[in-house]
Amino acid sequence: MTDAALSSRPAAKAPNWRRRCLWALPVVILLGLAVQLRDTAPTWLRDSELLAQDVPFDRPATLAGAEWRVVSLQRVAERRDGSAVALLRMEAKVLDAETVATPPCRIVLTDPEGRRWQSTFLPPSEASRVIRRDKDEGKSCGPAFLGKPPAGSTVAITESFILPAAAFQTAGVALSLPGSRPYYLRFRREN
Repeated sequence: MTDAALSSRPAAKAPNWRRRCLWALPVVILLGLAVQLRDTAPTWLRDSELLAQDVPFDRPATLAGAEWRVVSLQRVAERRDGSAVALLRMEAKVLDAETVATPPCRIVLTDPEGRRWQSTFLPPSEASRVIRRDKDEGKSCGPAFLGKPPAGSTVAITESFILPAAAFQTAGVALSLPGSRPYYLRFRREN
């Protein structure tokens, strides 16, 4: 073969590594996200309240090994800033002691607009007024189940909340436990 014959053949193209790397980048990013979400997604589902079971305010409902009932939601004090102190009493009849005793129990007040108020500790001046009005003190949701009450027993729960006074009339109660999440109970007031 002569030099002229060799030069007339087209030269083989070198692979374009830069283009290949750019095409591989989205695949690598998606794989990295999938590896990260493998641990994060179940944790998020376990900690999130996504699917509500709506219940009328005056009816009991079963969730996570107990039958829950709202005993009362009372406005016990007014504050100068326009907020109200509310006291929630609930009862839980234990059906499965192991399932219901898994902390943390979460109780919040909600309104139809989706706003949420978590339970709060009251300052000593307000707490003494509430205790005088409420002779039957219950424990908050978490400590109420730490002693693992046996099946068939009834546990009294008392939580205090500070919320806008105007929202008190429409406030409902949302309750979730780790054994039931992403499902939760939502006790709604009928207006």
